[in-house]
Amino acid sequence: MDVQNYRTHVDSTVRENGYELITHEAADGFESVWHKRTEDPTIGVTEVFTTIVDADGLDVDAVEETADEFREFLTAASSLEPGSMKNLFGYVVCAVSDPSEELIEFATEGYTVADRRTSVFPLIYDLNAETLYTHTVPRLKGRGFYEKQRIDAEALFTVE
Repeated sequence: MDVQNYRTHVDSTVRENGYELITHEAADGFESVWHKRTEDPTIGVTEVFTTIVDADGLDVDAVEETADEFREFLTAASSLEPGSMKNLFGYVVCAVSDPSEELIEFATEGYTVADRRTSVFPLIYDLNAETLYTHTVPRLKGRGFYEKQRIDAEALFTVE
């Protein structure tokens, strides 16, 4: 599968799940960004943003920079009132052919909610193997955020 076919698949899936495409001009340099406001019984009202990035040729530093840029975009694009309790989720799906173990490990274990004080989850989608790599759900602290990430990832970013 190539990146464009994967992006088309995700576009269809997220729209079926009630996400809206943000205009390219408002997407702050990201090719496609989708948004949905949800109410999760565990963590409350959330603003969820997702994007697909062509990560072929990107290294760990570039993925980190992209995730940080998406975090900044989330904050700016959120429709939550200033000073309100913000539950922002961002999924940066890095579509890459044959990702290295280092890239998978960084995205799914090195870039964490707790360490970075963020709810941006970089995920790796292996275009060749058609496999999605997500963050594992911890046994204790922060479980709700990671569980939501796992459920969303399975529903939105896998190809069956």
